[in-house]
Amino acid sequence: MKRLLVGKFTLLFIGVFCINNCFSQTEWSLKKDKDGIKVYTGKLADSKFNAIRVTCKLTGNLSSLASILLQPEFQPEWVIATKTSKLVKRLSNNHLYYYNIASLPWPLENRDMVIDLSIHQDSVTKKMMIYANAIDKVMPHVDGLERIPFSQATWEVIPIATNEIQIDYTLKINPGGGIPAWVVNMFIAKAPYESFHNLSKIIQEKRFQDKQFDFIRN
Repeated sequence: MKRLLVGKFTLLFIGVFCINNCFSQTEWSLKKDKDGIKVYTGKLADSKFNAIRVTCKLTGNLSSLASILLQPEFQPEWVIATKTSKLVKRLSNNHLYYYNIASLPWPLENRDMVIDLSIHQDSVTKKMMIYANAIDKVMPHVDGLERIPFSQATWEVIPIATNEIQIDYTLKINPGGGIPAWVVNMFIAKAPYESFHNLSKIIQEKRFQDKQFDFIRN
């Protein structure tokens, strides 16, 4: 059992290292800069789809952001094109699976995926890392929906004042279903900007500000 656990942690470390190393070597091109939200895209050697990066400063604290992300049913309120989002399984206070359906314009099929979301904090620096990766074989495929084959998102969140946080978000995704990469890349900056603009508003709402977590220090 001990050897199995060591093996799992080793694989997790290698996976996180590879993701961070991949993004650190990406050359980012600024596509949108509005309301303090900057959206970048970057070409990847292993994908035809551009990666996305968003940087911004939001009024709010770490617990408020965690509260929003750990309640996936609220995603339609702020993540653009989200038709529905629901909890699949809560593994611990900072780790869960959730199911998401994204609404795409006709004639494209709507997309769905199951996300493995986990939140971690450095007890010394207070930096919060959030990993949200698509996983398979948790829920069966649904007729009429195209399952997203690959999605990796990382949030690096740093408290910079009593009620202000700095976010560096990166996303690498393949929407699947034969959508031409050039079509996705043409409009790739719009949805991230609108989503983070919505996030900047709801993070200040009382329903999220009152939530506290034993694994987060603001």
